[in-house]
Amino acid sequence: MDNPVVKNPITGEPYISGSSLKGKMRSLLEWQEAPEVLIESGGQVLNDPKYDVCKLFGVSPGSIPNAKNDKKQKNILVSRAIVRDAYLTEESKQMLQLQLGENIFTEIKAENNIDWLTSKATPRFFERVPKGAEFEGEIVLTQYVEENEKLLALIIEGMRLLQDSYLGGMGSRGAVKIEFKNVRIYVRDRDYYLGEKDEEIIEKTI
Repeated sequence: MDNPVVKNPITGEPYISGSSLKGKMRSLLEWQEAPEVLIESGGQVLNDPKYDVCKLFGVSPGSIPNAKNDKKQKNILVSRAIVRDAYLTEESKQMLQLQLGENIFTEIKAENNIDWLTSKATPRFFERVPKGAEFEGEIVLTQYVEENEKLLALIIEGMRLLQDSYLGGMGSRGAVKIEFKNVRIYVRDRDYYLGEKDEEIIEKTI
């Protein structure tokens, strides 16, 4: 298998890694916010706290030159966004097994790699989740100040950008297109955690 799907090692069910979602959204938002900086740096990750995308996803010490000498750590930011792994819905589990067989959730796609000089075809095989499968995921945004309403808008922008891009490999060949559906925003302030108030639920179209 040239490109296997990430799966739960216990159940064998495919899932979408939260780190993959977060990384792709960050990449798209960085190119949206500061393309000239990325071009100049050769595509290095943004590491300046002045950028909104850095306020949202954080700046790690490893991305800052001479971070060990920054005693105040003024340029290091903790990520405000937690992007959790997304798992197949129960309906999709049943649908895939009905189509593919018991405990089977993926299909194998065969392609030919053509040598441009000799025209020789070399077969290769990719594993993928069939079109129409749905996953449930969650993004948690920690808010401390009112400015973070801008960060929520940035997450939504990242989701919209991702819908017009792709996740993982083979995107230029039509694979791994995603769509966000049934998006709900759960607003939980301090009173909610004290048990004095219910959460607010906002329906959102991406």
